Amino acid sequence: MGPCIPGREGAAEGVNGEAKELLETRNFEASPKAIGDLKAGVVDERLVAALQAVTEEHRICVDAFKEGHYFLPGVPDGPFIPDSYGDAGGLPNSHYYGRAVDVRRVNGKPVHGNGTDPDMLDIGELISGIPPQERPDQIIGPESWAKTLGRSSEEGWILDEDQLKLHEDHIHIGYIRNAGTWNAR
Repeated sequence: MGPCIPGREGAAEGVNGEAKELLETRNFEASPKAIGDLKAGVVDERLVAALQAVTEEHRICVDAFKEGHYFLPGVPDGPFIPDSYGDAGGLPNSHYYGRAVDVRRVNGKPVHGNGTDPDMLDIGELISGIPPQERPDQIIGPESWAKTLGRSSEEGWILDEDQLKLHEDHIHIGYIRNAGTWNAR
C-alpha cells in the first residue's frame, strides 16, 4: 500500500460532480493511482456515493479502484479474475470496470487485525444502511468482520471462506453489474 493523500480543497480541479465532492472530503484519503481514477472519471457513480456515505462518519484510506489493483503479484488485472484466485477465478473483475474499491485503513487503523474494531464494524453498518437498490452487492472483508456483522449474501455480502481469507487486509466494496444490484432486500 502506497501513501494515502488526504482529501482537500482544490484537489479536484477540473473534476465535476460527486467525484469532486469525494476528492475534497477531509475524511477521504487515497493512493495517487486511486485519485487518478477518480479524476479520470473511471469510478462508478454508485461507488462514489457509497464512499461518501462512509466518509460522513469515518476517515478511510483507499488503495485502489482500477489502476494499481492486482489480484496476484506481477499479474496485470484484466476483465476477469485470475483462475488461481480462489473460487472467484474466472468471474468478471469489478475493479477493471471501475466498480470496486479496496479500503485499507479506517480512522488511521489498518483493516488487517482490526476486523472487530468498532470503527471497522461501523463501516459495515453504514454500508448495510444504504438502500438495497443502491447498496453495493460485493462486500467482502476480514472473516472476523463479516462474522461479527452477521450479514447475508442477499444483502450483498460475499461470505465464501476462501474470499474472506483473501480479504483479511482490506474491505472490498463493489458492484457486480453495470447497473442495479443483485441485492434481494
